[in-house]
Amino acid sequence: MTPATGRGAAGHGAADSSLAHDDTSARRARGIALIAGAVLIVVLIETGTIPFYWFPTLTGLTYLAAAAAGRSRGTLWGPGFVITSVGLAAAFWLRDGRMPDSFQFLALAVMALGLGGVLAALLTSLRGFSISAMSVALPVLLFGGFALLEQQAIQPFAGQTWVYAALLAGWGAYELLRPSIRR
Repeated sequence: MTPATGRGAAGHGAADSSLAHDDTSARRARGIALIAGAVLIVVLIETGTIPFYWFPTLTGLTYLAAAAAGRSRGTLWGPGFVITSVGLAAAFWLRDGRMPDSFQFLALAVMALGLGGVLAALLTSLRGFSISAMSVALPVLLFGGFALLEQQAIQPFAGQTWVYAALLAGWGAYELLRPSIRR
């Protein structure tokens, strides 16, 4: 039993959160990966190298790369699995010219979101990983919200890679600057 958590060494309690294991080098690595991913996304999508419908997949892969680079135990693995899963499903559906507003697409997207959650849950069973429910649920909520904004052609979100890339880069900048903030 550990005094801080009242649990065995392998237990995951509130005191054993991902932030307790988060060091400055991990945050810097995550920040750099997020910024690099944002730049890569803009370059690949805005130059037409790959179609816009690959954007969610690239975003999810950026989260996974940042999680791996920063040895993140929870912050980005959940969003990485969720967004990559739904991004791949959408890209494979849309690349064949199918309509994104069909009921079949909705069913596929919901199934892919669930797959991302299952993958994140499986990762939590591995020693050393603790992924919060919020890190899985929040990207589902945000994906749905941004997809609705896209579908309704609401500016500045509709088809604007730079808006989403700026959010990623902003998060990366926060990760880089966060170590200098003292409490």
